[in-house]
Amino acid sequence: MLQKLMAMPKAKLTALVQSIDEKAVKGRAMRRQLSAMKRKEGGFTLLELLVVVAILAAIAGTATIMLQDTDRKGAAAAHVAMMDELSKGIQTFRVLNQGVYPNNFDSLLKNGTNVLTGASDLSGFVNSALLANLTASTYSAADVASLAAAGITTAKVINTTADANTAANPGDCSTGANILTMLKSKTSNATPQNIFKDSVTGNGCGFAAGAPIAAADAVYLWTGGETRVNATAGSRLVAYGVGPDSSLFNPELIGALSNVPVYRHTAPGEYNRFVVLFNTGTGTSPLGQAVFQAIVDGAGDTKDEELGEVDNIRKT
Repeated sequence: MLQKLMAMPKAKLTALVQSIDEKAVKGRAMRRQLSAMKRKEGGFTLLELLVVVAILAAIAGTATIMLQDTDRKGAAAAHVAMMDELSKGIQTFRVLNQGVYPNNFDSLLKNGTNVLTGASDLSGFVNSALLANLTASTYSAADVASLAAAGITTAKVINTTADANTAANPGDCSTGANILTMLKSKTSNATPQNIFKDSVTGNGCGFAAGAPIAAADAVYLWTGGETRVNATAGSRLVAYGVGPDSSLFNPELIGALSNVPVYRHTAPGEYNRFVVLFNTGTGTSPLGQAVFQAIVDGAGDTKDEELGEVDNIRKT
């Protein structure tokens, strides 16, 4: 850059110096030097040219940081809009479908057979910050009855015996870590978005149909704080991923949504869907029908926390 400045005609170099906004320069001493150079009528010394290089580099670095932050805040704003649309979509679906909620969400669990009995976690593939807000548990009979009354009777499970890799490498879907490795290798048509889809026809690691929900089956409960999602203390908040196989996106049903939103702040290859929480009541006071409680993002943040990122009062 210094060589380019030295080769510039005097008039062009002077115009460049005059065009630099003093308010954009960090540091009082550098601003004073820039101001003196703007008033100078003669040529510039080598030292002054070095100062110009330093000023331009500092401004460029600041602009890059600001643009990066703007990109992250823009994504956070989009996530807030998606969470709003999902919330409205779930409530509208219920109104238009005889009082039942969408069914067949992602369980966030895996098993060798298409049942939730004994299903286990997908750590290594599901974002660790999300998992920190969830606790592996089992459905109580009251949970199952409450969910069934709300139309929720099945959930998608990862098939640990499936092979989503076109190179026929058994074990691709056996663990969360293996799924992540397979996705990063780009040797299959699987993506984080379709991972719960049928391994035969959907390029995923899932079973063709959802697994029936029964008492004592494995489930994730939200334990990241009831007040964070406006629930009362002691509530049992069942957590599901909002994947494309949910009836919320079935075009044959009235009130269905057309697009499955994607959460973009997870690491490459990680599960990148939003998560819905249904409240089945408490252990001592179950609800007759589960109610939709909240949407959280793929890293376990609530809508209010995402808004904090948009407003620059919380790190993105």
